[in-house]
Amino acid sequence: MLAGGSSGIGLASVELLVSLGALVVSGDIQPPPTTGDFLFVKTDVRNWKDLTNLFKAAKDKYGKVDYVFANAGIGPRANYLALEVDENGDLKEPNKDTLDINLNSVVNTATLAVHYIKDQAEGGSIVLMGSSTGLHPVRAVDYCEST
Repeated sequence: MLAGGSSGIGLASVELLVSLGALVVSGDIQPPPTTGDFLFVKTDVRNWKDLTNLFKAAKDKYGKVDYVFANAGIGPRANYLALEVDENGDLKEPNKDTLDINLNSVVNTATLAVHYIKDQAEGGSIVLMGSSTGLHPVRAVDYCEST
């Protein structure tokens, strides 16, 4: 099962796993650019119910969850120094998408993975992906990694 499987490293991982004969369930907010021999489940990783549905779909289709790849991620979105206000003059809440996708959804994906894997006699594996950008100083205070 792979979260964030419709582009970039996630899509490449889906294609590689399928080519090796793996049974793959891919979740993403957008559909993959091409169809293949895998199950796609529309998933907004910021949404617990969507993530839960992704895991349920994998379990329903294949009877178990052996590997989980938490791969969804985006670049910086917030400008905490902009101090934008709304039509009433109240400060607008900063954009939390980067934190919600790159951090919170990874924690939630790992939590669901443990839940689905813990009772399997053969266990399973959880892979938390991160960008090399997380190893370098960046100017965006909202950029976080799951590494």
